[in-house]
Amino acid sequence: MNALFPFHWPALLAVVVLAVLTSGCDRGSKAPELISTDQVSSGVPEMFKSAPAEVRQLATEAAEAIKSQEFAVAWEKLQALNSRTGLTDDQKAFVAQSISSVGAEMQKSEESGNEAAEQALKFHRANK
Repeated sequence: MNALFPFHWPALLAVVVLAVLTSGCDRGSKAPELISTDQVSSGVPEMFKSAPAEVRQLATEAAEAIKSQEFAVAWEKLQALNSRTGLTDDQKAFVAQSISSVGAEMQKSEESGNEAAEQALKFHRANK
């Protein structure tokens, strides 16, 4: 039996490595819940009232772009906001929901021939 023992180690090692590599995959995670763009623009002041000035300004610019239905600009601002460090968990969740909601609006705009939305989505798809 000792002669077979060394042959089990590679198989055992392969199983352990596979388990470690796949343990980070969260198949239960889902896309952020969509909220209306009105909820996004109206939620910004409260959500970012205690944020640093630069973060608050970026969030405000995104909200203003949403109000004026410039979804490509809003999406760009939200993406920049999403890459900022130091956001609270609530702010991160709000930004993720906002990106999903504005992204859905951009897809509608793209389908109706909005060139700015089409270019923004094309750039995003190319740089994923």
